[in-house]
Amino acid sequence: MQSVSGAGSTATVGTVLATAPTFTVTDASGNALANITVSVAVTSGGGTLVGAPTRSSAGPTSVGTWTLGTTAGTNTLTVTVSGLTPLTISVTGTPGAAARIVVASGNTQSGLAGAQLTAPLSAAVQDQFGNGIANQQVTFLATAGGGSVAPGLLTTNASGVASGAIWRLGNRGGTQTATATAGSFSTSFSATTQSSYLLDLRYFGSAMSPEAQTAFTNAANRIRAAIVGQISTVSLQGADLAGCRINGLTGTLAENTQGIIIYASVAPIDGVGKILAQAGPCFVRQTSVLPAVGVIQFDEADIQNYINTGRFESVVLHEMNHVVGFGTIWEDKNLLRNPAYILVSDTIPTLTGSLDPRFTGASALAQCLSASGTATHCGAAGSGIAVEQCGTYGTADGHWRESFTSTCGGSNRAPTNFTAAFDSEVMTGYIEGTPNMPWSAMSIASFQDLGYTVNLLAADSYSVPSLMTMARLRAAQEADAGDRPVERLLRPRFIVGGGRVQAIKRGNP
Repeated sequence: MQSVSGAGSTATVGTVLATAPTFTVTDASGNALANITVSVAVTSGGGTLVGAPTRSSAGPTSVGTWTLGTTAGTNTLTVTVSGLTPLTISVTGTPGAAARIVVASGNTQSGLAGAQLTAPLSAAVQDQFGNGIANQQVTFLATAGGGSVAPGLLTTNASGVASGAIWRLGNRGGTQTATATAGSFSTSFSATTQSSYLLDLRYFGSAMSPEAQTAFTNAANRIRAAIVGQISTVSLQGADLAGCRINGLTGTLAENTQGIIIYASVAPIDGVGKILAQAGPCFVRQTSVLPAVGVIQFDEADIQNYINTGRFESVVLHEMNHVVGFGTIWEDKNLLRNPAYILVSDTIPTLTGSLDPRFTGASALAQCLSASGTATHCGAAGSGIAVEQCGTYGTADGHWRESFTSTCGGSNRAPTNFTAAFDSEVMTGYIEGTPNMPWSAMSIASFQDLGYTVNLLAADSYSVPSLMTMARLRAAQEADAGDRPVERLLRPRFIVGGGRVQAIKRGNP
């Protein structure tokens, strides 16, 4: 027996060969013999054969209608005649048109926000039967969380797999996604940011708008991305929320927390203008002073402007920083020098005359210098980072300094004759006119100074304004004083620990 035609040809998997292979049965002289009993059967590749001959022809004998199997690779038929060596006829099944793209590897990883994931992303382009297709271009893109994937364009190998895309997670925390796209087909990868800091966000009062809730969720994810270490478990048994003195917040807790519980609401406070928000910790741990329960409340009359202009998420992040301890436990941790105010009673502040309060945490100071801060910004001889000296109690002593000034005027002690200091950084005391309010490594490092374990990769890109930039910002600020809403910072009111809830007494006798 010998093959005549069709052996070694190629066709798309799952299709009928356009031209059926042929063979002959011959005598010793090579003459074709008819009516020889033959058997033809599929022996590999998984295809089917219809109309296979049972006797040979006087010339080339067709094998019948051969449909290839659905797996790319070799398909074989075996022709058998009694007393002769069987004849094998082979053809190759090739992949069909692209029908999908699937994840090959690199899915469901986890890592610190802003960090590069260990395993590269790989995606396979396949036909309808799952055969990989070579030489297909695949685009990789981070689609949620603010990360990046590089290289963004790869080509599939002989197995149909495009591999080697490195995913760096974004700094926004929470679940993050990336996509791989080939033609009109795409598939998704997911990853989670690692954090052992438990932040339990609880809403109270009237229902918030979906936009407001999204801003709170995103801000909480950013806090979890930046503060990553677990803190001590504390009992909140008997903690009366009414003691936080926030309208609508009531109830007595009977639980433990390994992190912080933040109660959040949008409610009437004082109408348009005046107080935009009130926020801070209410219950703190006995030994570390790290907050266990806090509250954020926004005035419903004021927030829509910030939602409409894309600034509300930054404003919520700002207030959530205060709840976790930024500016609200600095004095309790002995990290504030030369405060602009002191408390003469539990709630009554009085001016000290200081125009140069400073935050003295070493970790934040190092990041201030790394961000091109000058001695004026970051403190000469270790005096500390410039803290807001103007504004009412809460704005002063609780934020990075918006501008350098020698005077604070008007009923709200607004800065006058100023030069921009930390300006657009989100933890200054004044809201910017645009959504560009970066959360710097300096702010995140300040939480390390408070006693948290932090991830500096969660920070936004930020540089302290240069002298030239400061001069330009000064001119712009003098032309437009900007948004100056009043913010009410809440200082801790109770210590929890040792099975007790104890009120904090403040003020100088």
